[in-house]
Amino acid sequence: MLRLEYLFARFNHFTRSDDPELHHNAITILFDLGDIGSRGDIKSLLLKEFERQKYTLNGLKTSQKVDQEALSQTLSQIDSASTNINQSVGKPNSVITESDWLNAIRTRLNIPGGTSPIDLPSYHAWKNSPSSQRRELLENYVAPLLPWHEACQIFLRLLRQSGEAKDVVAHHGAYQQAPSGKVYQLMRIALEDDSLFAEISANKYLLSIRFMKSDRDRKPQVLDGDIPFKLTLCQL
Repeated sequence: MLRLEYLFARFNHFTRSDDPELHHNAITILFDLGDIGSRGDIKSLLLKEFERQKYTLNGLKTSQKVDQEALSQTLSQIDSASTNINQSVGKPNSVITESDWLNAIRTRLNIPGGTSPIDLPSYHAWKNSPSSQRRELLENYVAPLLPWHEACQIFLRLLRQSGEAKDVVAHHGAYQQAPSGKVYQLMRIALEDDSLFAEISANKYLLSIRFMKSDRDRKPQVLDGDIPFKLTLCQL
């Protein structure tokens, strides 16, 4: 789901532009989306997760601390997303894989300069067509995958909202915590310094975080100071 979210965000960013070179980037992302969409196990796993989320949320219907209108709306969104995925016929990436035009582009992508006008004149002509036509074609190719986008957004939004951020400190750049027998689906880390990043390892016994500093093209530096950050463990 995190990979789908990342790919859809990039695809939408490039598609909104009128620049043909950014539309080229959108096409390359189409292939990645299609490859993920071809996996049959994602559909069954996602539907099971939605059923589990619905079971958890249904248990809140009697709670006076919960906004019942918002809860009802969320349950309706889950039902709608599940229905749209179930009603999808065949593989959602078939429009992409069965396009001879796209397959010709994909074949040339691994060749340095392989999508130049001399190699793919039809592709060059398309890049010089009106931006509205290019955008319409891209939207038609991604349309069968939109139910996955909707499901991805709902699933991750609910999961992220299930956690509560806590202020913690990584002493000498490192932080460890025992999961206390709980199973978490997602961990979120928030830092004020954008030049820092976290290396994470986790199992059922221990969660371990080590902060590193990015230094352009040099090897990342291990930090030795105390790093305050926000840690959110999400479980729904």
